[in-house]
Order: sequence, then C-alpha cells, then structure tokens
Amino acid sequence: MDTNKESHPFRCCFDNNKQPFYSLGMFAYPSGNAHMGHVRVYSIVDAIARYKRLQGYEVLNPVGWDAFGLPAENAAIANKVPPHVWTQRNIERMKTQQFGPMGWSFDWSREINTCAPDYYKWTQWIFLQLMQRKLAYKAKAMVNWCDTCSTVLANEQVVNGICWRCSQPTTKRLMTQWFIRITDYAQRLWDGLQKLPQWNKEAVAVQRNWIGRSQGAHIEFVTTDKQIPISVFTTRPDTLFGTAALVLAPEHPLLQQIVAHTNNSKLQQYVQQANRKSQVQRMASKEKTGVATGVFASQALLDHQVEIWVGDYVVADYGTGAVMCVPAHDTRDHQFAQRYHLPIQPVVAPRPGQTADADDLFTQDGVLINSGDFNGMPSAQARQAVVERLQQLGAGEGTVQFNLRDWSVSRQRYWGCPIPVVLCDSCGCVPVAAANLPVLLPSDVSFDEGRACVNPDSAQLRVDCPRCGAPAKRETDTLDTFMCSAWYAFRFADPHNSQAAFDSNIVNRCMPIDFYVGGLEHAAQHMIYFRFLTKFFHDIGLVDFDEPVRQFFCNGMVRKEGQKMSKSRGNVVVPTQVVESHSADALRLYILSDTPSELDIDWEETALHAKQKFVRRNQTLLHAYLTQHPPKNWSDAPLHEATDKELVRTFYSLMHALQHNLNSNEFHNCVARIYELSSLLLTRVQQENTQPTQSELQQAILARMVRDYLAVCSLFTPFSAEELWHTFYSDAPLATAGWPRFDKKILQQATCRYVVQVNGKKRSLIDLPVDANKHVLQQRAMQDQAVQQALVGKAVKRAIFVPNKLINFVVG
Repeated sequence: MDTNKESHPFRCCFDNNKQPFYSLGMFAYPSGNAHMGHVRVYSIVDAIARYKRLQGYEVLNPVGWDAFGLPAENAAIANKVPPHVWTQRNIERMKTQQFGPMGWSFDWSREINTCAPDYYKWTQWIFLQLMQRKLAYKAKAMVNWCDTCSTVLANEQVVNGICWRCSQPTTKRLMTQWFIRITDYAQRLWDGLQKLPQWNKEAVAVQRNWIGRSQGAHIEFVTTDKQIPISVFTTRPDTLFGTAALVLAPEHPLLQQIVAHTNNSKLQQYVQQANRKSQVQRMASKEKTGVATGVFASQALLDHQVEIWVGDYVVADYGTGAVMCVPAHDTRDHQFAQRYHLPIQPVVAPRPGQTADADDLFTQDGVLINSGDFNGMPSAQARQAVVERLQQLGAGEGTVQFNLRDWSVSRQRYWGCPIPVVLCDSCGCVPVAAANLPVLLPSDVSFDEGRACVNPDSAQLRVDCPRCGAPAKRETDTLDTFMCSAWYAFRFADPHNSQAAFDSNIVNRCMPIDFYVGGLEHAAQHMIYFRFLTKFFHDIGLVDFDEPVRQFFCNGMVRKEGQKMSKSRGNVVVPTQVVESHSADALRLYILSDTPSELDIDWEETALHAKQKFVRRNQTLLHAYLTQHPPKNWSDAPLHEATDKELVRTFYSLMHALQHNLNSNEFHNCVARIYELSSLLLTRVQQENTQPTQSELQQAILARMVRDYLAVCSLFTPFSAEELWHTFYSDAPLATAGWPRFDKKILQQATCRYVVQVNGKKRSLIDLPVDANKHVLQQRAMQDQAVQQALVGKAVKRAIFVPNKLINFVVG
C-alpha cells in the first residue's frame, strides 16, 4: 500500500511513533444524494481532523457506506435494477460528484462498504460468535411490524409507535424472529454511562431513559382455578395491599392460557382491536379501556382475591406485561378504576405537611395504612419489609428491571446481510462453519410482486445440514442493518484484513474513538448497539476497552423555514448546487458559523452570500499582498522583534482563543475568531499593498502571520487556504505544516492604560508599561496638566494605587 504522506496527506499509517487520533462521522447511506446533514457532520469532523493533523497527531478520518437496507431494495423494485447495481452507482456518484468537491480530508484507502462480501463475511462471523455464546437465539415473540416496510423492527427503531424509516404506525405481531440477548448487558450498559463525561448530555439522557433501570420487586400472583403463576413488576411494593385487580397487556404471553376455558368473545375482540393499535396510540389515549376476564387470582400477602383484566394501557415491553392495579396510588390505575368502578383502597397516607393529588389519589411516599403488619411504616422502610416477607413466602423477590428489551435483528427483506444459519427439520438452527463464510446473498431474485422475492426452490437455498447431513434450507431472513453499523468503526482501523474482522493490536492502539459525530436520533439505536458489541468484543478478548467512544458530539439538523428538509416538502437545498454557485469553502464556513453546531440551524441564502464574499475578499487581498511581497525567511521570523507589537499581541491572542474554541467544539466561535483575525490582518495587508513601509524583517514577520492565518483557515476553508499556501509558501501539503507556534509571552500586554482620579473623580488617562509601580505612576500623573489643575491649592493626603488599573489622589 502506498503510504507516502506527500502524495496522500490524509492517509493514516500506524507504523510511526505519532499519537493516534480517531475522528469519525457516522457513515452515510448511499441514497444517491448527499444532503446538508452530511455537510454539517463531515465539516465538523473534518475541522477537528485537520486541527489534530496540524498538531502532529496521526489522524484516522475514514469514510464508508452503510449500503444495505430497505430504501435500496425499494428503489431496486421501482426501477427493476438489482440492489447491488443501484447501490454501487449511488456510491460512485456520491463519492466523486458530491463528497469529493467538498474537500473533506478522508482517508479513502480505508473506504468500506457494508454490502461487500469481504465486509459482511465478518458481520456474519460476529453473529456466529454471539450464537456460540447463547447471545443470539431464535424465538416466537410479539414484535413490531411495519406494514409499509413489510418487516419487523427493533424496539429502538420504533419512535412513539412510528416506524423510523417510513414514519407510519407499527403494530404488534406474534412471529418467530432472531434476537440478540442485549438484556444480558443492561446493567453494564447502564453503569458505563458514568464513564462518558465527554458525551453530549442529551445523548446520555436518551440512553439512560431507553435502558430504563428501575429498582423494585417481582410479585407473584396465581390464578385460583388453574394455578397459573402471573408475575408483576412494581417499583412500589409498599402499595401491594391496595391492589384492586391484575391488568394484563393484550399481548401478554399467558393470556390465552389463562382465559382458554372462558369462551369470552368480547375479550377476544378487544385483544384483536388493541393489537391493531400502535403502542403510541395506546399510551397516548386519555381513556383507559379494558375487559374483565372473569378469572381471579390470589397473592400470599392478600386476604382477598383480585379479578384479572386486560387493558390496553399496559404494554408488554415494560416489566412483565402485567401490573397490579392500585387505584389509590397510581394515576393511570386510578383512571381505569374510576371508569370500571373498581374499589379504591388507600394504603399509603400523607405525612404531616404533605397533600394528596386528589380526594382519593396520593402518588407520593408516605406512611402505610390498611396494610396489616406494615401499618405505620414509612414507604421506603415498607418497600424493603414487604419484599423480605414475600421472599420468605416464596411469593416474590426484590429485583432490578430494565426497559431495554432483546434486540430483534432478523428482517423479512432481501437486501441485507444473510444470516449464516441452516434450518434443519431434525437439528433446528445450525450455524454455518466460519470457514464457509461468507454466505452470499442469493442471485435468484425477482422484483415483479412489489418486493424482492427469492425463489423458494432456488438451488442457492438448498443445502445439506452441517450437523446431520440431511437436506436443509438456508435462513432467508437477513440481519438488521444496525448489525452492520454496530462494528464498522473497528473495521476502519484494519479494513483490508482477510484473516479476521480486525487486528486487535491495531484497534487497541487507535480506539476508543476520540471524536464521534452524529445525530441525537441515533443515541437510542446505533449507539446502544455499538456500545453493546464493544463490551462483547471485550469479553471475548478482542479489545482492551469496553466503551467505544470517548467523545460523542451530537450535531443539530439543517432546516429550511423552520422545517426539516425533505423531498416531500420541496424544501431541499442540494449541496452540489451550492458548491457550484458559491464554492465549498463558503458552504463549509456557513454551515459551521453563527449557530452552535449542536443546535438546529435554519438555512439562510443571504448568510451564505456573505460567506462567499468573505472568502473571495480574503483570497484577493492576500494573493495581491503575497504577489508583491513573496515570503522570505518567514518560518524563523522572530515575532518578539515586531515593530507593531500590539498587532502581533492581538493577532496571536485571537489565535489562542480560537484554539480554546476548537478544544471546546465551539465551531461558531471559531468562525467568529477567523473573522476577527481576517479584519486585523487584512487591514495591515491593504496598507502594505498600497504603501509598502516595512523592512525585510517586518515583512517576514507579516508573512509568518499570514502563513499562520492560512493554517487555521484550512480547517474551515481548505481550498482557498491550500491554493495560497502552494502558490507562495510550499509544495508540501498544508496539512503537514504544523499548528502555529508562538511564545505565549507575546500575548502579554506591553502597556496598560491607568485612570487617574482626584477624590474619586476621573481626571486623566495615562499609558504606562504593565506592572508600573506606584511611585512611577504617581510621578507621571503629577506631570499631567489636567491632574495639576485639579490639585491647585490642595494638599495630597495619600494616593490609593490599584496595579494596572488606577491611582486616586485623596486631597484636602
């Protein structure tokens, strides 16, 4: 591989002693068109990558394509083009016509494509490792189904009951699916959030909310007729004695068994209707509806039986899918009980000074009443005591509950990574041997029925069972695309390895990722899966770390007229058109200016014009100056010998402030510093263009300042900066020039303006060297005409001196 830094300045090689820095933007889906979201993400990433290169780091800034997925398949169906052809065309178009003109400093030698067999071979290998350790399994379960996309979705891909891809409501279906047992890592995923101080706070909050750790208890009820156990989870075991009913989710796995003998047509109709609703519809409904089953249950600590109900306000995705309805101490239970006239028995009373939520509703901690042996106990003490009693009776136990559910990874679509499993009537699900990977996507596919259909009789699906040798079939479900993207950062470190997914030594050297940029919407999808697989890799000895990202920066969206850009709204601004009309430098400068990059930005054409004008003015004036005054001996020009010390001090103070802004990811403030530097520098340059007055030494100092200005501009306007650099300074890439270095002593102010007061009233201003002592200032002030007039006929009793600020003569 050619690793020549002169010809490939952005190529990363780890065979040197430089400290690595991994800068990464979430990789793109090759839809065929880059959008302003890409421009914002990669411009942020590129600014940091270029900054770190100039500082001397070995920067890994790779690029690749999240190439499997539903949009490619749907486009192939519509255009009757095989998905791999459509996808590859898009990749080439985005790469050459859209990403290239933006000038992002990617290491293209590390380009990866998730739909390439040499990549998905290792996605399949990872799946086999999970399967080998019982973390990948196939089971029948209620899953999220999207009719529009004709596939199952993971819980993380359903946002408020809406499909993340097509924005249509989802429903629940009982299906056999492949799952990843991510719940085995729930506590570690929760605990790991404490190790991420450099993450965007909103992203941590999203993960914390999604993982959803709750301390509580499992309480066991049992049906009185068939003795079927029903477990409920509650965070309030202290309210057990107020239970008025058990309410099951319509999709509860034991429901049909519990009501098998009741022949309740009203109940069956209700369950069917509830399952046709999306989860968000059920949770958002103000009316809490339900149907009584006619079956009763008992609990060891209760002296009464409770009826079992089915209610659509209970969902299977939380707890056990069953709740004990305690109307006096839970708002939803209270609404349900009022509608169906269930008894409302208070068992927790307010302490002195507390007030109830309503006449018969109190949801806070208090003191137990109507609770037998536990009466008089504070809620916190009672929770522990009730759990201990339940454990003694074998009727419950304290536990920690998580919202997180196992990751549903199989998709009923063609264009995805084939699941490397053979289905045998005798042996069940048999993994394909690692030596036989990759399992290739079948080519015997038709697109005539509105979706990609693999010929069920295709010879590509017929195989012998690896275990018993009997005729069997390949699994036709494909893996969720998030499975492909959950490990791509590791592959970027070692993209051409044909013997392993990656070399652990290389990955351990350059990971965790130092700076990772992407949208907040992926905090509960990609980032959870990414963190999970990292912990799994750590457990099987592949990596030394268990958190993949040191700093996760969430960028805001680019909107137009207050709305998200979309083709359906007709408000898309195409980046390539902007580059052609205004230049990539103007677009990059605009996308990072004015608004903090973590916030949404509203597209403004006039602001873009202003950035274009700024770039052109910089280029014109600096080119004219450097043409008249070709840089000589600029690299060693002694800044401390500058005639205009205030110019040098102010210039490098701004440079120092810009570096602080970069370290804090304040990109809009960086642009502001660029504008201030430009104003300062171009004023002097214009003077030299029209009336050259400086000596060769002073010209060299100014040329050094121009060079340092180009270095910082290259982070934001690389095309214009590189052009001036190559024309006037060096044939070597600006990326190798180094970050501007200067002695911080030149930042110190040489003089200070002192206020001179007489009896507290300002009389004059005097410029003296910084840290001038009291006697020097007093002597100089006494010579000032305005001060002398104020002191006529008066005696100075004392002089109050504040260093670097003022002197006040107290007179009588």
